[in-house]
Amino acid sequence: MLRGISDRSHKRNNPLNLPLLRWAKEGCKKTEGKRYSSRKGENDMPSYDPYRKPQEIRLEDIPWGSIKKFIPPSLIIVFIIITGYTSFYTVKANEEAVVLRFGRYIKTVGPGLHSKIPYHIDRVLKGEVKRIYNEEFGFRTESRGASFAVNYDYPDAAEEKLMLTGDLNCAEVHWVIRYKIKLIEEYYFNVRNVRETIRGVSQAVMRTLVGDRSVDEVLTIGRTEIEQKAREDIQSVLDSYKCGIDIQTVLLKGVDPPAPVKDAFNAVNQAIQIRDRIVNDAEGQKNKILPAAEGKKEQVIKEAEGYRIRRVNEATGDVRAFLAVFEEYKKAEDVTRRRLFLETMAKILPKCEKLYVFDKEIEGFLPILGLHEEDVKK
Repeated sequence: MLRGISDRSHKRNNPLNLPLLRWAKEGCKKTEGKRYSSRKGENDMPSYDPYRKPQEIRLEDIPWGSIKKFIPPSLIIVFIIITGYTSFYTVKANEEAVVLRFGRYIKTVGPGLHSKIPYHIDRVLKGEVKRIYNEEFGFRTESRGASFAVNYDYPDAAEEKLMLTGDLNCAEVHWVIRYKIKLIEEYYFNVRNVRETIRGVSQAVMRTLVGDRSVDEVLTIGRTEIEQKAREDIQSVLDSYKCGIDIQTVLLKGVDPPAPVKDAFNAVNQAIQIRDRIVNDAEGQKNKILPAAEGKKEQVIKEAEGYRIRRVNEATGDVRAFLAVFEEYKKAEDVTRRRLFLETMAKILPKCEKLYVFDKEIEGFLPILGLHEEDVKK
């Protein structure tokens, strides 16, 4: 069998296989006498006992001379592959990268394929600058999606969420900070641990803002103001540290009283809601009544103003008429006096039932009029 393999290998003209086949033949000759069985009827077939001892391979039997000539080309190929692999890098679309040369910052590059000096002379640190990072305080979101779960009892939860208000009450505050990397070189090189810095600054700012307000403001009307002020203060502190962080939002997820006094706080909130409802109803009634009263007042004022203007105009007209008559009277007093007398008599006499004409020289004319009679109307 070995001779057949050897003959076929010779025909292939492979220089690397020739020394290996010679070495295999010599080994087979040394052990040829031991591999045949002495039993009769077996036609001198070799024994392939599974428990036989395998042939030992010695280093001096390996043909190193033929192998050495393939080592330099192999090393060159490996060198080219390693050089090409370490000379190029890719930055994803949502990333930026900083390049370090011997540990010193050189430049910042954007998305795409870039080159660098290989063999760790240039090092590349990548960061996702378009990703929104979350930091949760007072709770932990353990799973998302369909199996959404929130843990409020993780270690150090009470230390994070329990805060003292300005009126010496306690409140449990849960909030979330969303941020992204603004300057990746500042993010990597100016602060040792950016995440812990953000958490520390956020807790300090939030405790300061809660401590400046009463518990009612924190629980109700002051939440929006706290969120806006917290974002501004946290951003200001991080900018002074040059962390390269841009705070997107600060969101108060919940502000609750501590568990031992939660029922009392709920009762107070319910009373406040009832009070607000009553006040709103009263305001509604006031808004209905006051406009009607104001309208009526304006109407009366307008009517009085109209009456005043009418009476003033009438009096003014009468005065002007009287003055006109008086001017005419002064021009001819006797004639005017007689005319006025006659005009007046013309208006009065048609309305009288009885008419008496007396001489101006008659005295004591009362008995003549019969004023003592009962049918005379006074």
